Amino acid sequence: MGLSGKHQEAPSRFFGAFVRLGFSPRRVQNALILAGVGALYALETQTLGLFVPCPFHLITGLKCPACGITTAILALLHGDAGAAFAANPGLAVSLPVLGPYLAWLFWGWLRECPARGRAVNAVGTGLIVYFAVWGVWRNLAPLLGFV
Repeated sequence: MGLSGKHQEAPSRFFGAFVRLGFSPRRVQNALILAGVGALYALETQTLGLFVPCPFHLITGLKCPACGITTAILALLHGDAGAAFAANPGLAVSLPVLGPYLAWLFWGWLRECPARGRAVNAVGTGLIVYFAVWGVWRNLAPLLGFV
């Protein structure tokens, strides 16, 4: 026995606004679930202080390009840009390009119309190269006496 009448219309009214924007209701639902999981993780790290460790750092003892992102995001949520920069300077420097790029990709994903073209490829390739160089530099700089 399924839902009927008023109860069945509520989800469609909620997703109707997203459909008018051209978004896929299924993808909006997935994005909301992911945002909820992210919010629960942020709450858990703040209340219990438990962080998911970086597997690359556990195995090699080196910092990957993403090490410190959780700390940086939590610092930004608290309005502490200095602590966010200290946690992962490479991420902070990349945000003016990375933020709009990820928003562009996310918008296309929600609309089931993936971003394509030379600009998408060029920015994506540039970010991959940047983070690869950042990953090497953040481990070599202390050895070379730069930090």
